Amino acid sequence: MTARIIGGLLYDLDDGPVGTDFGRGFDGRPEQRLVLGDEQGSDKLSISLTTTSLAGIDDLIEALHRIRDIKTQQRRLSEVAA
Repeated sequence: MTARIIGGLLYDLDDGPVGTDFGRGFDGRPEQRLVLGDEQGSDKLSISLTTTSLAGIDDLIEALHRIRDIKTQQRRLSEVAA
């Protein structure tokens, strides 16, 4: 079975914690998850990377680098305008 998000999902991390979770699934196979938000509360989002290829993880890392670069550029522009 494959999970699918229909429509969309918006989760604002708002400088919340980012972590990882490693364990075993119900079938005993190793699992890896990226955990966004409070791991103790209900305000968390877990993204399973268990079946993701290394290339897929590299794509995720690259996307985060692009977001960081855009945010850095926007901050610089706002400082110049101020």
